[in-house]
Amino acid sequence: MISVACIMRFLKRNTKVSWWQVKYYLQYSKFRRRLPNIKNPRDYSEFIFRDNLLQRHNIHAFLADKYAVRKYVEEKGLGSLLTKLYGVWEDASKIDFESLPKQFVLKYNHSSGMNIVCFDKSKLNIEDTIRQLNTWGGMKHPIRFESHYFGIKPLIICEELIPNNDDGYFPIDYKIHCANGKAIFIQCCFERDARDESKMVAYSPSWERKDYIRHTIHFTDATLPKPKHLQEMINAAEILSTGLEYARIDLYDTQDRIIFGEITLTPQGGWLSNLTDEIKIIMGDHIRKKNVKGE
Repeated sequence: MISVACIMRFLKRNTKVSWWQVKYYLQYSKFRRRLPNIKNPRDYSEFIFRDNLLQRHNIHAFLADKYAVRKYVEEKGLGSLLTKLYGVWEDASKIDFESLPKQFVLKYNHSSGMNIVCFDKSKLNIEDTIRQLNTWGGMKHPIRFESHYFGIKPLIICEELIPNNDDGYFPIDYKIHCANGKAIFIQCCFERDARDESKMVAYSPSWERKDYIRHTIHFTDATLPKPKHLQEMINAAEILSTGLEYARIDLYDTQDRIIFGEITLTPQGGWLSNLTDEIKIIMGDHIRKKNVKGE
């Protein structure tokens, strides 16, 4: 139970807090069953909470922007990892569907879950697609405490569709969690379907199986073969996360090359309910190393 005295102490230390910050503070305290340590975060989740609460990610909003991040990837010398870009629009009614290939992905750059995957353009209901896209365009990112998304100008982008695996599922999503430019562990999401449900396993950068996934609906005892371009993915993730205390770099591995997915500054909103306490503490230790060294 969180006491009124604790809340008042938080408010006194932070005189310019808004209603959502107080609400977020209470939600997080209830979820973690302890008061968060804002001054000296103890684990991965608490670092993300601190930075969300204090809006520290706002200066890196371009990394969360699914369109602007493409320039960042190119500037890092990794433009070959990007999918083909077919177009960018502010208004869905301006999209020239005739010029698009048979398969593509339409998505907004300023939030998550606003995606339309087209496997066959001849079967696409264009009017419904335009209506849905323009509806999304008028919506803000739904998670208030991820304030960096609110600085992103909504744009529709159309990109190359990454083919499904032979088993019909979306490609394996290799989510590489990095701290201070170093890959710490890889969260693999596979057998992912159209409802965005998947199984999860975790590996070290040297591809040793790790028990970092909580035993929930996503947990599985299955093992995954070592990806063909593992070291290239590790190298890319470390390059893209250089200069950041932490970040999750999402990549896909195909037979021919690796493909960039996105950079996530606040994995799972910071709740990290799919991860064990062990890896949260390990990540927290690696994040703190920068400050310990005085770098």
